[in-house]
Amino acid sequence: MAIYRNPPQLTGVESTRAEVIEHLTEQIREGHCNKLPEAQLPAMLAVQQQRDRSMAKVLLEAPKPTLLIAGAYHVRYDLGVPLHIHDLQNAEPLKQIVVILAEADQEVDSGSADFIWYTPAVVETDYCADIKE
Repeated sequence: MAIYRNPPQLTGVESTRAEVIEHLTEQIREGHCNKLPEAQLPAMLAVQQQRDRSMAKVLLEAPKPTLLIAGAYHVRYDLGVPLHIHDLQNAEPLKQIVVILAEADQEVDSGSADFIWYTPAVVETDYCADIKE
């Protein structure tokens, strides 16, 4: 809640790019059924990115090899922890391999991961349908 109430300034080149901020903000908006007030989105983005930054710090300090198992948005090269690892590294770049699990009907940009493991699609539930205006 501290990050939500008082979002820290994120530093780095990769994790602060406009396209990263825009994509994550849109994902947060859609993930909350387009019901969040616009004023709340920056704080929600800060929470998402601070989670990624925290995971990146742990990975950089951990004995190697290290394995991170996390959701697809956290592990993506173009949006998640790998961007924060890049921003935090002071030494030789950490070798990373990203595997994303995705349902067969999902589109995943090939630049998001080294490997995409497709699983059978499941019937989608519209969780926003029961939310009243």
